[in-house]
Amino acid sequence: MAKTTTIIAVILVIGIGGGAFFVGFLMSNDWMINTDPTQLTPTIDGIIEKKEWLRSSYYNIPFYLDADNGVDPVVDKANVDGWNYLSVAEDEDYYYLAIDLCSDRTNNKAGEWLALHLANRLPDTFNSKLAFYSLEDFGYEYIYYDVENDIPMPYYLDEVANFIDYPHIPIVPEMDTMEVLRGNITGDFYDFWTEGDTKNFTVTSHYYESLGGFSPGQFFGIQFGVNVTEKLTDEYIPLFWSTISDFDLDITIKANLTADSVHIGDPTEFYCGVMEHGPGPNDMSSSVTFLTDPNVVLLTADTVEHVTVDLDHLTINGTDGMFYFTVYGYNDVDVLPTGFEVQIDKMSLMLHGGEIGTVIDNTIGTGNYDIAYSYGPSENCAEDHRMFEFKIAKSEFPTLDDDMFYINLAGYGTMAIAGSNYWMYPVYGFPLPPVFYDLSDKNQFIALDMSIT
Repeated sequence: MAKTTTIIAVILVIGIGGGAFFVGFLMSNDWMINTDPTQLTPTIDGIIEKKEWLRSSYYNIPFYLDADNGVDPVVDKANVDGWNYLSVAEDEDYYYLAIDLCSDRTNNKAGEWLALHLANRLPDTFNSKLAFYSLEDFGYEYIYYDVENDIPMPYYLDEVANFIDYPHIPIVPEMDTMEVLRGNITGDFYDFWTEGDTKNFTVTSHYYESLGGFSPGQFFGIQFGVNVTEKLTDEYIPLFWSTISDFDLDITIKANLTADSVHIGDPTEFYCGVMEHGPGPNDMSSSVTFLTDPNVVLLTADTVEHVTVDLDHLTINGTDGMFYFTVYGYNDVDVLPTGFEVQIDKMSLMLHGGEIGTVIDNTIGTGNYDIAYSYGPSENCAEDHRMFEFKIAKSEFPTLDDDMFYINLAGYGTMAIAGSNYWMYPVYGFPLPPVFYDLSDKNQFIALDMSIT
């Protein structure tokens, strides 16, 4: 019996010791039992370690760079074409990025910079820098970092002697206003931001008796106040303000009745328009003042229409930058039911003015970010190369119902895309747009759903 007990004890010792050795072997090789994404807090030291980032929301997003392979005479090395990697993580208070530039082999910091453009919400935007700048400090942040001197690059504005249109400028809840004067609505500001997304801002008419000089009938009235100066970069306001020569409202809209300027006595038609109020709001207390400056909107029933309304830029409030208008609908009393519904798929502003050339700046508050970089090997590449780690406080962004995060990376050192003076990810369009002409298209961002953690 004693012999049997001894044998069992020996087996247990061997089993426990062997198990400990096996676990130790796995830990020494950075092996993890669970690799599902979770919130984590990496150390921002510029050294990208696999285990540190392995359970991030997005680990090792690859992007290919066709680098200029010319030899840098200072270090006698050349950069290489190949795959580079982005990792993205979050915890309760910060977003984190690890940028593993396997193509960047030279380690010559002369003139090197890194640019990060980050957002947690973006409108459906094409060829419009102001659409992004209108969200500066309201969901869109950026930093240009001087790697050579390890400091943010100083503010720089390059003026361009040209005039262009800036469409798709969003209506933003933190700076603009929306008030229901008559009727009922379903939806919010964000339903205006993206076209063709099946999310519409819906307005339903309501019957009102005679009031303020208006005849009885079905009405809706949604008044907006837009802050034009808040939609410009702060330093650019004085320069751009004097160059504004056109101001439009663009609407993608659909109604279940035909909108016509002559509709009296026909229940299948209603009047639709955009009433301009200029520098101050209007309360519909008088039809005379409220309907002073109308823009008629003509619609065919059950048909999506793209409508542009020419607003008077000369009536923008010169003190606070505000401009007010009302999207308005009316159908007179008929024998048949005269109620109607309007769906707005997208609504945005357009400004025409002086072209923005280059804006270099740091919009992130002091203490709300950290950045570090190094030169050496990583899990993705055994050869020495440039690495960055970065964090930004979530307090820089508005709190939203969804958990999206948009990123654009760009930079220059001695590494650049062949035939250019920069590298960028993602790259959209042709020819490749130099980052110093700023971002102007939503497709220039990678969109990540951070709710997976």
